[in-house]
Amino acid sequence: MALEQQFEHVLQFIDEHLSENLSIEILADKAGVPVNHFEFIFFSLYHTQFKDYLSLIRNIEAAQTLGFDKSVPIEQVAKAAGYASTTAFTDGFTLSIGQSPEAFRQAPDWGNFFAKQQPLKTFSEGHEQLDHLDASICIETLTELELVMIEHRGPALYVSQSIQALIAFTKAHCLPPSQHRTFNFIYSQPQNNNHDYSIDIGVNVSQAQLSKLKELLFGSAHFKAKTLPKGRYAVLSHNGSQAELASKIKYLYGTWLAKMKYQLGEQPLTFERFDMGNDDENVNLKIYLAIT
Repeated sequence: MALEQQFEHVLQFIDEHLSENLSIEILADKAGVPVNHFEFIFFSLYHTQFKDYLSLIRNIEAAQTLGFDKSVPIEQVAKAAGYASTTAFTDGFTLSIGQSPEAFRQAPDWGNFFAKQQPLKTFSEGHEQLDHLDASICIETLTELELVMIEHRGPALYVSQSIQALIAFTKAHCLPPSQHRTFNFIYSQPQNNNHDYSIDIGVNVSQAQLSKLKELLFGSAHFKAKTLPKGRYAVLSHNGSQAELASKIKYLYGTWLAKMKYQLGEQPLTFERFDMGNDDENVNLKIYLAIT
């Protein structure tokens, strides 16, 4: 079954289970794709972030109840919309719709309500035509690489601090970038610096170096020993802007995979960096997408 058909089933499942826990793990299982790739596929197909879509759909449903059935308590509306608490519902609804639940119930601003649904129009957008990239995408079989990585979990704004921490670590343990390749494992795709970003940033090391660092890594809250697994990868080089990189990633997930009929591996989207990662207009890296 094509990815678009698989994700149409996911959209239907979401509509039918809005009040339930709709974790990415559950939905990735429904889609039949590895959890590490679910958000990238969703964004590539529908041009909107999954979490933004889920929040908007839940709040639209809640707004209709608030506007047309004033007998339903707000606590019940919140529960039906999948919120864990009334406070979380009030915050989320207000941010998404532009009025608090109480204000919307008393005097709904329907013009603003429909304006807030603009992100759903992205669903009907076509895919950017980047077929010329096909000739640049090659399939490589990689051997396993040992890595020492720092796990960044938080706003994208603070990724530079994680990078500086890694640089300090590599200097302290004699791992110069001229001798050690730099990799990122990408788990999410933030749209701005305030969005949470889940990324591992690290360098490859030899088995001997890893053995020397084993005790230190075992006691570390941030640095971990990880592996880039052996296997087949679709590989695409990029030297350009961050926006152009995002378009290439969308093409890989939204068009190229279906065209070539490959299945995704479990390994997260991986970058090999040849830059410092601090200039959005000059990004130099290789994209590795695990395939089977």
